[in-house]
Amino acid sequence: MSLVSKLNQDLSIKIPEQILIKAGLKPGAEIIWLYDEDASQILLMKKPDSFAKAMKGLGKEVWEDIDVNVYIKEEREIWE
Repeated sequence: MSLVSKLNQDLSIKIPEQILIKAGLKPGAEIIWLYDEDASQILLMKKPDSFAKAMKGLGKEVWEDIDVNVYIKEEREIWE
């Protein structure tokens, strides 16, 4: 989905209704703005109620084929 908004003179932006509905945004919702230097893009996301819950499980696919106990044992052996 690609929608366009115009930056007003007072620097405000009207978020398209379709985006508000899909993102579950309501008046008073907090939005996080990020600027990706590499891609020269502005990224927006709804501020999660809990960052811990929002991040839970991120990167879990990295560990799919790894036995965590074996990995820890190998790392500890390197330290010695």
